[in-house]
Amino acid sequence: MKAKLKEELLKAKQGKYAVPAFNFDNLEMMKGIIEAAEAEKSPVILMVTESAAKYMGLDYVFAFSLTAAIKATVPVVLHWDHGFDISLIKRAIDAGFSSVMLDSSLKPFAENVKETQEIVAYARQKGVEVESEIGHVGGKEDDRNSSSKGYTDVQEAVEFDKQTQIDALAVAIGTSHGLFSGEIKLQFELLAELEKNIKTPLVLHGSSQVPLEDLQKAIDLGITKINIGTDLKMACAEGIKAWFKENPNGFDARKYGRNGVDFVKAEAIKKIRAFRSNNKA
Repeated sequence: MKAKLKEELLKAKQGKYAVPAFNFDNLEMMKGIIEAAEAEKSPVILMVTESAAKYMGLDYVFAFSLTAAIKATVPVVLHWDHGFDISLIKRAIDAGFSSVMLDSSLKPFAENVKETQEIVAYARQKGVEVESEIGHVGGKEDDRNSSSKGYTDVQEAVEFDKQTQIDALAVAIGTSHGLFSGEIKLQFELLAELEKNIKTPLVLHGSSQVPLEDLQKAIDLGITKINIGTDLKMACAEGIKAWFKENPNGFDARKYGRNGVDFVKAEAIKKIRAFRSNNKA
């Protein structure tokens, strides 16, 4: 069933769990995510980035992701992740997404506020909710690379939240998009300070490969949504490679694709249980 972002995040905050937010790049990944959520009776946030949507085709993505959200037996928030192109964000809003994220975090504060306010005003007319980012989570997001490690400033975050009236706030506390190249060291004191000063649900991006115990500590300190992309990409690839290792002369896309689905499902279940969202649907 299609669900609302903020409603699910507020439930998570009260229940001391985080809603898993999974990116999909193809049909196999999407099926694995939904099957995992249904198997674990967990709410889930089904996310697609601009580059993934362009790869699959916008109209295809709108059609099959909306169908998945509506047909699922658990709450599914359909989310446009890391939007840089305002026109595409508005298309996702018009297409019926539950929520959208504008990422203007590398732009000056005033410009980030102005663009976020524009998206919030447009989205509100359609009953769609908005996530935005203050500070910047570096690494590879969508098809863009960034070496920035700008942690979120508490006072900036408070002012940003006040001026934009967003529904979820992504904060930078030491995670990174894509594969980590160094030590993962989350700034838990900063997170605690952000949680104390901001009532809007807090979101953690770039969480693949972060030790699960660190993510659980982040949940205890107020994180309500945790984004996972790279770990599922790797799972899907490993599933397909494993099938071909067993079937070197195979060619049936339905069979190696199913193996990809199963590996994604297993990885998603691992995250759901770690985030304590199982049996919360």
